[in-house]
Amino acid sequence: MKELPYFLSLLKNNTLLWTITTTNSITNINLEGTIHGYWSNQCLELRDYSLNKGEKFKNIRITDNESYMMIDFYTDSDKYITNTEYYFGEVVMNPLFINNAKTNSSQKTLGKFDMGLEIPIDVEITNYGEVYGNVIGITIYNQK
Repeated sequence: MKELPYFLSLLKNNTLLWTITTTNSITNINLEGTIHGYWSNQCLELRDYSLNKGEKFKNIRITDNESYMMIDFYTDSDKYITNTEYYFGEVVMNPLFINNAKTNSSQKTLGKFDMGLEIPIDVEITNYGEVYGNVIGITIYNQK
């Protein structure tokens, strides 16, 4: 496995998020010291959450279902879209880029990344405009 891009290495070094990622579960985890809430028994939201000093998110929504888990990082910053190569590596030199004039949104599908799990994860960045900001979406397919 080659070296992980910066953003994914932050995810892997975060004990809480990496535990959720590797266990494919949002239950039986220690949420002490986090501002959080459950939307349902399949959806956990972490609020005002930092991966490190410079990478803080207004919320992180983790949705768990039978076939995959989605981790969505919500931010008002556009740095992940404007500096995609820095955060996600060379693989994004020519990402699939979709503009949707109807919803005033744009999306970069960055592809699959090997994080040392059984199968690669999918990563995309979506800009939803002023209302929702930018979302980094990570999809982890069920390893069980």
